[in-house]
Amino acid sequence: MARTQILPSDPGAVKVYSASVAVDVAKKSYFNSKMAGTETQKLPVLVKTDLESGAGDEVTCYLVAKLRGRPAQGAEKLEGREMRLSKYTDKLRVDKFRNGVNVGDVMDQKRVKWSIKSQARDRLSDYIAEFEDEMTMMHAAGARGVGAEIQHFPADWTAWPNGFVAPDAGHQTYPGAVASKGGLTNEKLSLADIDKLAAKAKKFLGTEANGAKMTPITIEGGVHFLLLTGVEGMYDIRREAGDQGWLAIQKAAAAAEGRKNPIFDGSAGMYNKVILQEHEGVIKFNDYGAGSVKAMRSLFLGAHAVSKAYGFKGNGGVRYKLSESGLDLDEEAVIHFRTILGIKASTFNGQRFGMIAHDHCYTEIN
Repeated sequence: MARTQILPSDPGAVKVYSASVAVDVAKKSYFNSKMAGTETQKLPVLVKTDLESGAGDEVTCYLVAKLRGRPAQGAEKLEGREMRLSKYTDKLRVDKFRNGVNVGDVMDQKRVKWSIKSQARDRLSDYIAEFEDEMTMMHAAGARGVGAEIQHFPADWTAWPNGFVAPDAGHQTYPGAVASKGGLTNEKLSLADIDKLAAKAKKFLGTEANGAKMTPITIEGGVHFLLLTGVEGMYDIRREAGDQGWLAIQKAAAAAEGRKNPIFDGSAGMYNKVILQEHEGVIKFNDYGAGSVKAMRSLFLGAHAVSKAYGFKGNGGVRYKLSESGLDLDEEAVIHFRTILGIKASTFNGQRFGMIAHDHCYTEIN
């Protein structure tokens, strides 16, 4: 008697598998879980949805510059003196990314009591979340940097399909009176640096002047900027603040408007209305000062500092397609994923948007 079988390669099973991975990735990804949103959401990572259906591998982002100029006064004629709208564009490309796990043949599974395929799915969801976070971090910093904190991209990776955009001079700062990377000796991240960054963020006057106005992150009534630093950077701030100062920083976050928003999850505290977050993947360098001083690039973030787009979106919000393919006449199996993705630092008129890079030394922790 013939019987019906639902094989692992059945399209229905694959859809459930893909949806499960998509949920896991959203939860595990640092940026996707708390930092990303659409244009109406004022969050650091802007997710463009234009390419999720239909043809096209590039989306154009527009920034309309603020109007500037003296108004007509009294009996002065306005005709011939009208202002014009100036716009600037930024292009974001998407392309294909893939990887997979060979889970062996039927005898490999027979020899262990745990599910090799389930482990492959779980590890792939970890991998997807990590590689997308690493891409986001590198594009935000405008460099790959050095060090093992970036695990999935070699030190010579130059970014693809969108190139890195280094911070322009107007969106790059250093501690105290240091004016360039060559001036760093041992200046670490401090509360004074945060005060300086918060003040600088309020001083941008417009794209045609010194940079587009930096819009704060808006969360449930709270309006904040965010400082994303490395583990060592947060360690240096804690040491400088002392026990009492750090307690005040933690209390400020606990009392802030919007404190229940995911962006506060895992935050170290808040100082001068700036949310303090740490991440182990913050970009590092080893060629500052006279040429061998180690430094890291903390990111002072407002809304829409980084742009991201996906090339498709399936049922249930699936942006990663997970499939199982057979080898050797289906004796072996490979579980693999595919996504169409593009990430880029938001840039208009040659100027970075929604962020300030702050390079500083740090205490090495062994």
